[in-house]
Amino acid sequence: MASENAYQSDIDSFRFHLIDYLVFGSMLLFSTLVGVYFGYFSKSKKSQSKSSSSTRHSDNKYDEKLRGDFGSKSMLEYLLGSRKLKSFPVAMSLVASYISGVTVLGTPAEIYNYGTQYWLIVVAIFFMAFVVAYVYLPVFCSLKVGSSYEYLELRFNSHVRSIASIMFVIDELLFLPIIIYVPALAMNQVSGMDIHLIGAIVCIICVFYTLVGGIKAVVHTDAWQIIIMFISVVVVTIIGTVHLGGPSVVFDRAMQGGRIEFLNLNPSPYERQTFWAVLIGGFCYWTSFNSVNQTMVQRYMSLPNMKKARLAIAIFTVGIICFVSVCCYAGLLIYAKYWKCDPLTSDMVKRDDQLFAIYVMETVGEWKGVAGLFIAGVFGAALSSLSVVLNSTAAVLLEDILKGCFKMRPSEKAAAIFVKVSILVLGAITMGFLFIVEKLGGILGVATSLTAIAAGTTFGIFTLGMLNPYSTSIGAIFGAISGAALSGWVSLGSQIATASGKVVAPKLPVSVEECPVGNLTGIIFPDIPEQSTVFPLYRLSYHWINPIGIITVVTVGSLVSYFTGPQRLDKVDPELISPVIHRFLPDECFPNYGISSKNMRSKENIQLNNSTSFEDDENVIQR
Repeated sequence: MASENAYQSDIDSFRFHLIDYLVFGSMLLFSTLVGVYFGYFSKSKKSQSKSSSSTRHSDNKYDEKLRGDFGSKSMLEYLLGSRKLKSFPVAMSLVASYISGVTVLGTPAEIYNYGTQYWLIVVAIFFMAFVVAYVYLPVFCSLKVGSSYEYLELRFNSHVRSIASIMFVIDELLFLPIIIYVPALAMNQVSGMDIHLIGAIVCIICVFYTLVGGIKAVVHTDAWQIIIMFISVVVVTIIGTVHLGGPSVVFDRAMQGGRIEFLNLNPSPYERQTFWAVLIGGFCYWTSFNSVNQTMVQRYMSLPNMKKARLAIAIFTVGIICFVSVCCYAGLLIYAKYWKCDPLTSDMVKRDDQLFAIYVMETVGEWKGVAGLFIAGVFGAALSSLSVVLNSTAAVLLEDILKGCFKMRPSEKAAAIFVKVSILVLGAITMGFLFIVEKLGGILGVATSLTAIAAGTTFGIFTLGMLNPYSTSIGAIFGAISGAALSGWVSLGSQIATASGKVVAPKLPVSVEECPVGNLTGIIFPDIPEQSTVFPLYRLSYHWINPIGIITVVTVGSLVSYFTGPQRLDKVDPELISPVIHRFLPDECFPNYGISSKNMRSKENIQLNNSTSFEDDENVIQR
């Protein structure tokens, strides 16, 4: 009881000041204004400037359809920014696609509990950038796809495309509530506001500016939100470092506490963080997410050419390495602050992801506005991730589900209505799932593991298609089913084993020397249950779930393709194969270059002509 009272007293002592609320509210207001600007004023200016030349481009509707640009100029503008965006804001939006409140609050907790081995993820990110830019990106840029999953229909068939796109939608539906819930916990801790109210306010604002502003509002809002988030974390770490006496004190305490470790060469796949797990598993996960996921590819395709896209990837890589490094250092900073009084053991916080928030309030809480800036940064990450997911998922629902699965060809007006209704529905689902996440806390871990399943499986399908010219649609389908089944089995099995307490990732020891808890004092070593009786696959580090899915898809897909009749190389379209494989293709392939996309566009154009009346054509010309 005494510890609970002390905990409540500490929390009450570090609440938001009025200035903190003003800083936080300003961030939400500015996000809304950006959406309004790109939704109304920016569009109206461009429409006026282009009205005089509209009659000279009466066939734009058909030309854009032939290029796969969602079937209309308005959808091209709304979902891809007419492919005229700039590299820097797109790069910042790419950062936003991955960074969320989960990353801001979760990465420091990972370092605090398990040490700096995870910090080597920056090496994996560095190599990921080259693979994405030179292996996968050239294929998408050549095809000018609107949805990354459109490639799968060109390379295999519509069934493979449907499998991947449906997995993507389910994946994002599971991820949406996590984006809002974790930062809402932080806001609840520093303000006392109801979690559902916080989530509803932020979700409504994000849906609004995504709805009215499209990809331009998303990209430009993401850019400044990511900058605010980075500044807020840097400011907190600088102030915290100064308070402790400098970086030397931070690293000295971390060294004494056993937190500094970069070369854990233990080959065991059961240990949570090892040199091999972080580099191999981290590389696979980051590459699978950044190379073929629609949330990323849609931003690559919003740029005018491959050179700009590669520049955006380079800026994104530098930015993400810097940000992840700052978050990792923040984990050491938190440990140095609480190295003699663990907040979890002393009940100052109840969850790992509250460590950074309580640290901020205790360290800079008396600096009015700084805590507000930090929480604004955390929510900026949530807003940016949410807007990216909403926009990309709406694009997949239109291009891959409505058009790909159901073979529907909506008019320009119907497509616009469908996309915007999809965004509204996704926003409503996000708010509804907040109640489920709160009541079923284990769903956070389950949903996070499921995202690894989807990422590994879909990346495996794309890799099979782009790097194995012999692969067939039958092989891709069997590979996808096998990869999803195996990685899903491992992931869900490990989640169940963890929830039941049979599998526990051993945390590093902590101290309560300066805040004795009951009969506990000094160094606290975690209790580790006997795990040898647990099925081996359930004990694997989470880093290996993604590689398992990728390897299974590629291996099974290649074998099934071989035994059921491999693809004839003289029938392969080299445009659908990564340029790094072109040197191994026979010369008779290259006369087929581009034939797949041309045939598909021709079919879509015929369908569009059959569904468009002469009066519609006249209206297009007049407009």
